[in-house]
Amino acid sequence: MAKIQDVARCAGVGLGTVSRVLNNEKGVSEETRANVLKAIEMLNYKRNSLGVSLRKNKNMIVALLVPIIDHPFFSKLAYFIEDELDKNGYSVIVSSSQSRQSKEYAMIEKLKRKDVDGIIFVTHYDYKDEELSKFPVVSIDRHFDDVPFVTSDNFDSSVKACEWLVGKGCEKIAYIGGKTLVESEVMERERAYRTVMEKHGLPVIVKSEVIKHGEEGPLVEALFEENDGLDGVFASGDAMTNMIISHCEKNNINIPEDLKVVSYDGVEMKTGELKNKIAFIAQPIEQLARESVKVLLGKINNEKVALRTQIAASFLKYED
Repeated sequence: MAKIQDVARCAGVGLGTVSRVLNNEKGVSEETRANVLKAIEMLNYKRNSLGVSLRKNKNMIVALLVPIIDHPFFSKLAYFIEDELDKNGYSVIVSSSQSRQSKEYAMIEKLKRKDVDGIIFVTHYDYKDEELSKFPVVSIDRHFDDVPFVTSDNFDSSVKACEWLVGKGCEKIAYIGGKTLVESEVMERERAYRTVMEKHGLPVIVKSEVIKHGEEGPLVEALFEENDGLDGVFASGDAMTNMIISHCEKNNINIPEDLKVVSYDGVEMKTGELKNKIAFIAQPIEQLARESVKVLLGKINNEKVALRTQIAASFLKYED
């Protein structure tokens, strides 16, 4: 089995240079880095992860907390987070709370005991009393006191979407989405909708409640039962949009002729023939994942990191 000394000899560099490359540290030229990586590949060198973690007083393990893993957004997020952590020598534990807050508390206790080096949080619950800012924690979308978070530009992209609906001649536009129990950037979508409707003097029609994943159907049915003649809908999430499509199919409502729809996420839609007839705000999932890892590793290494990291989403319009 190849040793680190073998890698150094093969690449023609010192042990310190190989170590810096392995730990992805600065101070190594791109040419030298490439030579070291080539030597590692040629020799099939495997580092001693246990020894590295002991020397650094780290477990090289990060936890990812999500509400549910069987969801297109969260599964793709987990994929890219795991990939970015792997590039930096870390393993990941994925914990799906399944609406059981006790599972999240258990992982927080692991963090306090230093069984894991850090946590990337996507939650529906509030943890202000836990003082998470004292630990290496990064949130996606959700706000906790002094905890860094990564988010897409929910407000600006939602304004573009709602202005597009108005520009298409829609006069009775509704917003539908789930509420979160903790302060979240997701609620900026509703705020953007209200801002645009008030700007144009149009009625504000909002259907927004705290619901679990998979319970979108009744909320959609209630929206249409309570509001006749809707000609536009801005849906906060693809699951909600899929329910809107099902409702329209059952009630002979043609999209986009009778009802124009914009969906936030654009991750996985059951659109079929409607693929090019619904507009999307596509979340930058890969960038959200990789940035959240970079911010977390900065926290783990006691570096100063930004409290808020915002990434632009894309508004994808269909052609008439």
